[in-house]
Amino acid sequence: MQRTTKGIHRDELVITLDGLQFKTLASQGQRKSLLFALKLASYDYIARVKQVIPILLLDDVFEKLDEDRMINLLGQVTDQAKGQIFITDTHAARLKTAFEKLEKDYQLIELKDTPDG
Repeated sequence: MQRTTKGIHRDELVITLDGLQFKTLASQGQRKSLLFALKLASYDYIARVKQVIPILLLDDVFEKLDEDRMINLLGQVTDQAKGQIFITDTHAARLKTAFEKLEKDYQLIELKDTPDG
């Protein structure tokens, strides 16, 4: 099949709110916020149980979020996570602006396309 067909990424997690599936009644921003909450909860759990600080990887999580929600979620992540955080984003300027508004230290690594692809 040339892809993984089993594992936690294939499992369906059903979250309900007032008896209705959250994914059907929530906006994209609300779903992303819930994803952040789950990521931070698992990060905290691993840190407590394993007594190590995990690396937090967030891949293109700010896409389709308004600026206020993005800055709020980024603030939550940077306040809670004590180790390294790797965030990918297709808009480097947006991420840079958010870190500056939060007055957080960061290192930006940009990958540029080469002329030959």
